[in-house]
Order: sequence, then structure tokens, then C-alpha cells
Amino acid sequence: MVTITYSHHSLIQGNRNGALLGAIFTVFLAMIFTAFQGVEYSVSSFTISDGAYGSCFYFGTGLIPAPTINRRYIKSNNRFYSQNGNDLHPYWVTGFCDAESSFSIRVAKDEKRFKSLRIAPIFSIELHEKDYNLLLSIQTHFQVGTIIKRVRKGRPSAIYSVQSIKALKEVIIPHFNNSPLLTQKREDFRLFCLVVNLIYNKQDKSEQGLNEILSYKASLKKGLSGTLKHLFPHIMPAARNTVAAVEIFDPFWIAGFVDGEGCFYVKVSGYKEGKKVNVYFSVAQDIRDKDLLKNLAIYLNCGLIETVRTRPSQSTYVVYKFHDIMEKIIPFFNTYSLKGVKALDFADFKKIANIVENTSKTGNMSYRISEIIEIKSNMNRNR
Repeated sequence: MVTITYSHHSLIQGNRNGALLGAIFTVFLAMIFTAFQGVEYSVSSFTISDGAYGSCFYFGTGLIPAPTINRRYIKSNNRFYSQNGNDLHPYWVTGFCDAESSFSIRVAKDEKRFKSLRIAPIFSIELHEKDYNLLLSIQTHFQVGTIIKRVRKGRPSAIYSVQSIKALKEVIIPHFNNSPLLTQKREDFRLFCLVVNLIYNKQDKSEQGLNEILSYKASLKKGLSGTLKHLFPHIMPAARNTVAAVEIFDPFWIAGFVDGEGCFYVKVSGYKEGKKVNVYFSVAQDIRDKDLLKNLAIYLNCGLIETVRTRPSQSTYVVYKFHDIMEKIIPFFNTYSLKGVKALDFADFKKIANIVENTSKTGNMSYRISEIIEIKSNMNRNR
């Protein structure tokens, strides 16, 4: 489903009746073009894509279906920032993108293009549908891109994506140059930028440029499909650089990253006499970013890094000590607030931590254990 409303970028101006007719016409066009999704190479053949990144109507147009908001803007450094109070801190956005975003290159069949290939660099964030409003905030921050909804394997999700080369070149890439990614995703971004620049400079219309693009795509997570490998057997993946962990210097990055990767967990253990309640905070990441998690522990001045045998490719930053939870973790997120549904988990986590602290002084845990279990039952995946 494509959400179509108008922002200050609206292409249709005029009186109220004109705006209504324009809106109806735009919806009509979107309904027509939604039927013509991008066609992507699969292993066996050319197949219709799943539509995860919007209809062809929005492909490369830069048209912005945005929430209807009466906005006021100020201009700073050639960028417009909302004065409605809902604009996100740039480093929060980067931290969240380090956790949840994707820089991908879609290759589609298009007989009108060089070698019958349409190359589409796509920046996207896919979240559970319950975080739809968070994607609206991110869209409002960037002022480019589209949001759609879909259901895959019974899981409803919302996807924010930017595929206009102009928008990528002028908005998305400058953002991450000014507020850099810290995880290994920074290398995906570097390769992504090389592809965007090649297309921006029309190099995708040459044999050499196309080969370079496919080489960069081969180095990204999904690599080349079986069909592309068959059509271009000479393509070798471009070399990837290892991203060295840097010192974490911005608390907003931490808040954004935790909004994507953090977990506020409550464990209730049963004993013959009463119950025991523990509250934990953790952030899991690929083991390649283990040093980054160590820097996170240094910044927050608490916690430790674990790598368990059952998950050798993953490292986790964990805070077990109740004193650190109360004196460091909770105060940090009280100051640098979470923005998504995870903010509700944090609020419940904080309620339980306060109950545990109060009952440890009075010794009345048994009287409040049912309350704790009730709060816990609505957290995280149960929300």
C-alpha cells in the first residue's frame, strides 16, 4: 500500500478544488503504475520483484508521498529543518541506520537501458508495522523517499526507501558523510556511493561502468544472483575494507543504535520461597563489530562483552549489575530518549526496575511479583 499525501514539495498547487482533483489524479496514477513493479533478475529467470521498494511510478522520480503536516521550516547549511519539534538529531538517525538500514543495488530487466539492465541503488529501512510512525519521522527528517506497507510470511512491515539518484546524491549521501556510520555498514555505504556516482555521471551506459557497478554489487551482502553470474561470469567482487572501530563520541548515535539493536530484558526466576527478578540491558551485533561494542561499554562506563558458543558469529554488550542499570543506563536514556516502540519497552523496564529497587528495601517482593509479570508480559515481542 502506498501512502499518498502532500508536503510542502507538492507538485500540485491551486485552490482547494484543484488540490482535490490533483490528489484524485495522483492516486489514480499510482493505482495504474503499481501494477508495473520493477523486474529483478532471479537465479532461474527474470521474475517480478516483490514490490518492496514501491511502484514504478515513484522509481527515480523523487516524488515524495509524505504525511500531511502543517510544517514550518528554517534553512541551515542549505538544508531545511522542521520547526515542529519532531525533527530527529542527525546522529540519532545515523545510529538507527547503523542498526536497521540497508544500502542495496537492484538490477532489473529493462530493454530500453544499456545491456537491457536497469541499475537501481536503494537506501531503505524496513521495520515492523508498529514502528510506522518512526519511519514517518525519518522521512520527515530527510524530506525525500516513500513509505509502503506489506505483509510477508504473515509479518506486517513498513518500508521507507529512497531510490531517486538526485535524492541519494543530494540528501542521503551528504547526511552520512557529515554524520558517519560506525559499524561495518560504513563499507556498504562506501561501495553504494561509488555506484551512485557512476550512475549520476552516466557511466552505467558504458561497458566499463557497468562492470564496475556489478563488481561493487557483488561485494554487498546479497552479491550477484545466479542469473547475473551466468550473464557476467567475468565479474569479480570488489575488495572490501575492514572498518576499524572508532571511539563513540555522540550519545544521540547510541540512542539511535539502541532503538534498533538494543534490548531491555526482565527475567523472573522461580524459587521455592518467593521469586527473583533481574533486569538486563543488551545490544547484540555481528562479531566483526566486537570492538565497537567494547567502545560502547567504555562510553557508558559499565557492562561487558560476551560471545557464546551457540552464536560464534555474534557478540553482545550486556549490563547485568543492578546498580549500573539504575545509576547509568536508565539515566542515560532518560536524557537521550528513544523514539520508536522500544521507548515503551524502556518505560516498562524502568517501572520494573523501580519496583525491584523499592521492594529490595522493604522485602515485599512477593506482594508485587504478579504486577511485574503483568508488565513484563507486554514487553518486546509481546507488545
